Amino acid sequence: MLQKRILQIFSGLIVGAFLALAACSKTDFDKLELEDHSSEFAFPLFSTTLRLDDLMFRILNDTLSGDTIFVNPDNTMTLFYTGNVAEKPASDIFNFLKEGIVPLNDTTFTFPFDSPDSVSIKRANIKKGTIGLVVFNSTGETLTINFVIPQMTKNGVGFRETFIVPSHPTDAYTTPRIDLTGYLLQSETNELTFKYEAYRPNGDRIKLPPTAFGLPGVVAGFQELEFSYLQGYWGYSTYELTRDVIEIDINQTQLDGNVKVKNPRVTMRIANSWGFPTRGVIRYLSFIGQNGEELELKSTAFQTDSFDYVDFDYPKFGLGEVGQTKYTDITLNETNSNIAEIFNLQPVKLVYEVDGIANAQKDPSIVGFLTDSSTISLSMRVELLLEGSAQNFGAEQTLDLDFGEYSSLDTSKIESVEFKLVAENSTPISTALQLYFRDENGNNIDSLFTGEARLIMEAAAVNSEGVSIETKRTENFINMDAARFERIRQAKTAFLKTAFTTTQNGEIPVKLLATNQTTVKMGIKVKTRF
Repeated sequence: MLQKRILQIFSGLIVGAFLALAACSKTDFDKLELEDHSSEFAFPLFSTTLRLDDLMFRILNDTLSGDTIFVNPDNTMTLFYTGNVAEKPASDIFNFLKEGIVPLNDTTFTFPFDSPDSVSIKRANIKKGTIGLVVFNSTGETLTINFVIPQMTKNGVGFRETFIVPSHPTDAYTTPRIDLTGYLLQSETNELTFKYEAYRPNGDRIKLPPTAFGLPGVVAGFQELEFSYLQGYWGYSTYELTRDVIEIDINQTQLDGNVKVKNPRVTMRIANSWGFPTRGVIRYLSFIGQNGEELELKSTAFQTDSFDYVDFDYPKFGLGEVGQTKYTDITLNETNSNIAEIFNLQPVKLVYEVDGIANAQKDPSIVGFLTDSSTISLSMRVELLLEGSAQNFGAEQTLDLDFGEYSSLDTSKIESVEFKLVAENSTPISTALQLYFRDENGNNIDSLFTGEARLIMEAAAVNSEGVSIETKRTENFINMDAARFERIRQAKTAFLKTAFTTTQNGEIPVKLLATNQTTVKMGIKVKTRF
């Protein structure tokens, strides 16, 4: 991406210089009295000064990518690219009872709390949901039924509901549904107890017999049950967290170029509001090269026990951190990984897969929790300080072209046209360019320079820190006869082939500073016929 941004900065500046010709109105030429004698007219077209930070921010504002640029206190600049954040709500991993039928085979029935394997819940706050009974009353009498769940309370009052159930000899009677919002479930055994007391009109307590189909006389049913808070031991379990791909886009073309990026970094950030220990297992972490080859990322930043892993920080119940989010950053750089070597091969993708292990230490004494908003999110960020070197780094770009008033200029009396392009450059990057003028079908009409690309901007010298210490002036003269000018001004697009080389032919790393600037001036000289 460093090289891509350099391409955008300098090719944008250069193209802007040539296209600025369109800013001159036809009246400039109307003032030229082209009589039948030799005359020369010279006048400036434009002069513009652009600072590197202005160019960078302008480019970033024109994109929809996740790129951001940061100007550091020493005026160096860092480019950040962040992939999509992979977020995993706890509800995607730990599925609890939402809808359920509980057959009461006896007047007292113990029902294990419907939780994932090895998870033991001791407290649950109900956010929403209802409960009701289906009663098969074939006694021929109206019954009074008290329904009790001892482990469930609201505002300190235990759950107890009374229903009047008429006789239904051949079918079931469904009680009104009870809203459970705000109820608290508490159990030391990960179980709930359901009790019903059925009384005849004379006060006798009975147990309802099963139906002819073998169903118990009373069945409880939950609907749309949701929890705002769960507390307990979350067991030892593994689960998938995320697999994702980040497009790196170091080089947007397949052209050759010897590019070296100084100290690239990739940061893995985990934001975690799950209230129990979670270990991230690195199942896959590799870059993909330009030809599809795998470039495995190896690092000592991870802990290793037959696989690479990292223990995520998490909010602790004992510290009163319910509702907080904890962050874990793992930074891979040239001191703890082979990332510099990989980036110098110009990878195009970063692919990673991370799984999770709950309570990897298998410590049952840890009190854990989840809220209805608990999530783990994982993001990868590529960080490039705008510092490095390049030798003839190639790039290509096609842009729309419009000569404006020049398209209708009468050139019958013009003998030649000469453009003068002056660059005063304080950046440590030189630019060689060839521009091809193309018609509406993409066919080349002509080129700006005859033959090969020409150096149009010479790199400034740098000090031992790689910082430019001068402003380098480069002059170019582009001569055209009237016939050639007549031809190229009909072009609809411009195809640029550009090569960038840093100071000292790319042999040393250089820094791009926010204060670096380039001034580009262009003038035109017109010669008429006798």
